[in-house]
Amino acid sequence: MELHLLLAKGWRRAPVVISFIALTQVAYAPPVTNGGPLGFGTIVATGSAGTVTVSPTGVRTAAGGVVLASGAGVAAASFIASGPNWRAYSIVLPGSATLTTGTKTMTVNTFKSNPTGGGVLNGSGSATVTIGATLHIGVAQSTGSYAGTFPVTLSF
Repeated sequence: MELHLLLAKGWRRAPVVISFIALTQVAYAPPVTNGGPLGFGTIVATGSAGTVTVSPTGVRTAAGGVVLASGAGVAAASFIASGPNWRAYSIVLPGSATLTTGTKTMTVNTFKSNPTGGGVLNGSGSATVTIGATLHIGVAQSTGSYAGTFPVTLSF
């Protein structure tokens, strides 16, 4: 780019150097290791709707028309967050998610984490977070192996 300056003795071409400041913000993307999925185990649907809840500590309970069968696979979801030692972080959980098998669905909601809402990485720069939720089983819920995903936002 050139800029012409008018000097006392007429027009003269003078080189002009223009400097710009570039601004940006880089967000820290913490390394996260998946520790395991949220598992509700085997359940038996009856003629009444019900729920199965897995707490962030992995404890499974049922309410309404649901019978708890095999506890194999029951677990709170978990992940390990890594970053700078003693760094504070926050967790945002989803409002709901959907599990599917073929065209049949079930809703999962009331997500809870341990720690609740966030925490601080330890002196080694890591923290384990566990997540539980409530599964809603319909009146005549179809049999099958249901699966789905849910997002969790971790911010530093």
